[in-house]
Amino acid sequence: MTVNSEILNELATIRQKLFATLVSLGVDKLDAETKGFEASLRRALWHCVRGLDPLLRTEPDVDLTKGDTTTQQVLYSYVLRAYFSPQLLGDPGDVFIPDYDADQAALRVFFEHGRWFATWIKLEEPADLPEAERRELLVIDQDKDGALHFCEV
Repeated sequence: MTVNSEILNELATIRQKLFATLVSLGVDKLDAETKGFEASLRRALWHCVRGLDPLLRTEPDVDLTKGDTTTQQVLYSYVLRAYFSPQLLGDPGDVFIPDYDADQAALRVFFEHGRWFATWIKLEEPADLPEAERRELLVIDQDKDGALHFCEV
């Protein structure tokens, strides 16, 4: 069954609104003792967003053997979603909000020696550490089914 792109766009908009509402309620970790309307609402919103995610998640269709600008843009967006966007955590109601954005971290996605890489400065690390200890460097690869994944270098 093929889903109409209009429906997918509408679901994506709903997901964004639900997620924004969840984030607006705060990102403090809910524990077993947390009770009340706000905690119930956070858990319900979290479950709604979690339920929509698999329906809206699409793997980018890219050829990782070529170093072209279109692939670079697609992979840059993929890295943004994976590392620089708010994410649901494993416990209902919990959300991760990044402390910095891709520009602040100097995110770069590049093709070198036949492979795609993503790198940025981990700003959560002390500034007096050597750059090699503050820099994240990942290889972007695909599994046999075409799903993208990251491998630390």
